[in-house]
Amino acid sequence: MLKEDIALTAIMTFSAVMLTYKWLSLYDNVDAAVIFFAFLLTLSLGILIISIELRMQRVMEEFESTKRTIAINADDLESRIEAKLNVYMNSLEEKIDRIERRIYR
Repeated sequence: MLKEDIALTAIMTFSAVMLTYKWLSLYDNVDAAVIFFAFLLTLSLGILIISIELRMQRVMEEFESTKRTIAINADDLESRIEAKLNVYMNSLEEKIDRIERRIYR
C-alpha cells in the first residue's frame, strides 16, 4: 500500500510541475521559483496524506490490540466470577437443602 501511495504522490507532484510549467508558458512568463514552489507544495501535501494514513493504520492496530486484550481479560474475568458464583451457589443450595430437610421432619 505504501508503494502505491508513494507512486501516486510522485505522479501528483509531476503533474503539478507540468501543469504549472504549461500554464506559465501560455503567458510567456515561466518562472522557476513558481514551478519549484508548486513542486514543493504538492510533494508536501502527498507526504502529509501518506503520514496521516500511516498514523491511522497504527491507531487501528493499537485499537485491535486493545480490543483483543479486553476480550481476553473479559473471558478471564467471566471465568473467575463464574467460579466464585458456583462456590456461593453450592453453599446456598446446601443451606436450602438443610432447611428443607428440617421442614419435612
